[in-house]
Amino acid sequence: MLTERLNRRQAEKAELEAQLAIENNKKICLTEAQIYAFLDFICEMPMDDVNKRRALINIFVHSVYLYDDHFTIIINASKKPLSIDNIPLDEIEEAFEGENEGKEGCSSMTTPAPPK
Repeated sequence: MLTERLNRRQAEKAELEAQLAIENNKKICLTEAQIYAFLDFICEMPMDDVNKRRALINIFVHSVYLYDDHFTIIINASKKPLSIDNIPLDEIEEAFEGENEGKEGCSSMTTPAPPK
């Protein structure tokens, strides 16, 4: 009876180790050089390239919450997202005044804002 339980536990352990090996193989491990090469590639793209803008947003921006007078942006800074709160809209509107004439509308992607 004891050897039977021991054999079952060893079989379970072997199965779990196999599953762990499968999960470990799913991880994407990038070297520092690969990351630098990718960022250099993005930097070399022209600023008006839509793909460059999308890549930067997809990599670094986690979410944006827009309120009446300010917005909050959450960025992918490390293992834990970083929140930058209460960014006033007035200053941004003043900085970009007149630059958006003749350009296409805003993104249709929306997410409800978190409760205050």
